[in-house]
Amino acid sequence: MIAIAKREFAALFNNVIGWLFTGVVIAFYGLYFFLYNMVYGINSITHTLSAITFIFMITVPLLTMRILSEERHNRTDQLLMTAPVNTWQIVLGKYLALAAVFAIPVVFIAITVPIMTLFGEVDVVSCYLALLGFTLYGLLSLAIGLFISATTESVVISAVITFVLLLLGFMMSSIVDAIFSENVILSKVLGAYDLIGPLDDLSSGTLNLCSIAYYVTVTFLFLFFTVEIIEKRRWTVSTRKISATVFSEATIALVICAVIAANVLMARVPEKYTQIDTTKEKYYSITKKTYDFLKDYDKDVTIYVVGKKADVKESYNEIPKTLNRYKEANKHINVVYVNTNKNPTFLKEHNGEGLEEGSLIVESEERFKQIPISDIYESEFDYETYSQDITGYDGEGQITSALDYVASEDLISVYVLEGHDELTMGDDYYAVMEKLNYDIKTLNLLQNDSVPNDCEALIINGVQSDFSEDDANKIKDYLKKGGNVITTMDFLQIGELTNFKTILSEYGITPVDGVVAEMDKNYYYQNQYYLLPNVESADVTDGLEGTASIFAPFAVGIRHGEEGDNTYTDLMTTSKKAISKGDYGSAEEIAEAAGEETKIKKEEGDEEGPFSIGVLTATKDNGNLVVLGSAYLLSDAADQMVSYRNSRLFDQICQTLIQPEDASKGIAIPVKSYEDVRLTVNSGAANMYGLLFIIVLPLSCLIAGIVIWVKRRRR
Repeated sequence: MIAIAKREFAALFNNVIGWLFTGVVIAFYGLYFFLYNMVYGINSITHTLSAITFIFMITVPLLTMRILSEERHNRTDQLLMTAPVNTWQIVLGKYLALAAVFAIPVVFIAITVPIMTLFGEVDVVSCYLALLGFTLYGLLSLAIGLFISATTESVVISAVITFVLLLLGFMMSSIVDAIFSENVILSKVLGAYDLIGPLDDLSSGTLNLCSIAYYVTVTFLFLFFTVEIIEKRRWTVSTRKISATVFSEATIALVICAVIAANVLMARVPEKYTQIDTTKEKYYSITKKTYDFLKDYDKDVTIYVVGKKADVKESYNEIPKTLNRYKEANKHINVVYVNTNKNPTFLKEHNGEGLEEGSLIVESEERFKQIPISDIYESEFDYETYSQDITGYDGEGQITSALDYVASEDLISVYVLEGHDELTMGDDYYAVMEKLNYDIKTLNLLQNDSVPNDCEALIINGVQSDFSEDDANKIKDYLKKGGNVITTMDFLQIGELTNFKTILSEYGITPVDGVVAEMDKNYYYQNQYYLLPNVESADVTDGLEGTASIFAPFAVGIRHGEEGDNTYTDLMTTSKKAISKGDYGSAEEIAEAAGEETKIKKEEGDEEGPFSIGVLTATKDNGNLVVLGSAYLLSDAADQMVSYRNSRLFDQICQTLIQPEDASKGIAIPVKSYEDVRLTVNSGAANMYGLLFIIVLPLSCLIAGIVIWVKRRRR
């Protein structure tokens, strides 16, 4: 077998075929590597490999068309058939030679990954996992080409049929969806020849053992077919016709059934055993927090997915994988895909006429909750390209929240104060509370004798007109009963809010009248009033520590007392160079300065930092008071400036303050970020590697092949 492999490998490089195959694959890969990774700075070769999978339809037929067909045509195959080796050794020897040729461009592709690490952070695991899928797909294509080459003595027919079979395998998923989607049995049969689907799974960041098993078993099947073809030739070497009676029909049927059974059994194994999520953010997994939540979940729930399963999987690959994890984790959860073309009344029955494909409806006997696709995928507008860019995946967070909601008997009540011209919180922050399944209500103290008893937390955002003494006393009474208050301050009004400040002073909190200006460039963005405070390390700020994490424009500095009856936790602080400008001019002057590079200097009367910008006070009355120095911190505009980390801080504050009696309730899973990490490649390096992989290496292969071919022709 090894001798045959060496002979065939040498033969492929003694003419132009092996060199041409290697050069073409490297050239096409080099072109996309240059564009995607060197020019656009994409930090993974996944897209690059996906872009060149079509190349196998051209290169594999050229590489395999002669390997058996030409020998049969020239009758030199009789030498092998009469040699003291069995048929499997012949087939494997020739296949290993083809695989060795294919391994050469694969090695060059693998080398590009460490090259990319020179220019930034690279997801090495996903790169090599995609390369594994690409390699397995290529090896299967070679097995198909080898099989076809064994069936005919015409190299042209061999190349054409191989091309057609590879094209069908490449397009089978689209063909099934377009033509045979309504016929379930036929679609499954044809879908078994979807050669590109397993590659997509591996390229998505999932080490899918089912996909690997598919490639291995189907490759073996085509090699087995090749063995049977040659075995037939060995016994009927005197005739040019193939008689089916020579084949062992029982053996062929048994092998086909074994391959089908192996793949069916693999598909039935729970995904948690066959699929390893290698993505950095674990897009296809559910966290331990959710597993703990599902452990004792006993409510029968159906999760309806809008759209056909194949369409949803193609457009939103993460959603079916996530839902499978929930099904495996709890037997009370059922997942149903709804084809709204066949069931047009479904959405109307669930008040979901506007729901798009991929949206979910989670339903129990008592209630249901809709999850629009726009909530599952977080996005933001890119003003450079004027398009929406997906920035995060919140499938687990939304589904766990919905399961909690439909199973909850009593919801947590959170009140938002009104009646003092309070500023309106952004939609992002209401979305946080809805995800936590809070029952959000408004409270006007003028219409209530006290804060309602069911109030788990009271939110006061940017008071513009002062409390009455009576209103202030109502808030104080609520805090003395162990209540939770989250409040922000507007620098324009804080000096006038005498009664409001008595609430803070009751617990040792003193706002510094004025607006904080940063003198340290590391602590602000563009404008010295646009603070990027240092987020201190605490349970409530977990994962947000450091500067450039939270955006707090136009903030009021905060001082607090020493530890005593109350416990203070600084959430955000300024630098020592920060000052509080008491005389900052008019509101109009501040507005005009917004967005401009200001040159603020310390003047007489300005108080020096450092200041707290956010403080969590655990009160002596077993309550909590959170004071944030910037009312604008809770705006959508500020949230988007730091990729929604402001709303994440608000989320973590809410979860810290409000602890449900049942610890498994009221949980929230954060959004899994699609962090767009780009490589920083200078033009010189990009051009150098582009030249190397697009021109130098492929041209070297081509020249070497031509030179060797010419020399052999002259002998």
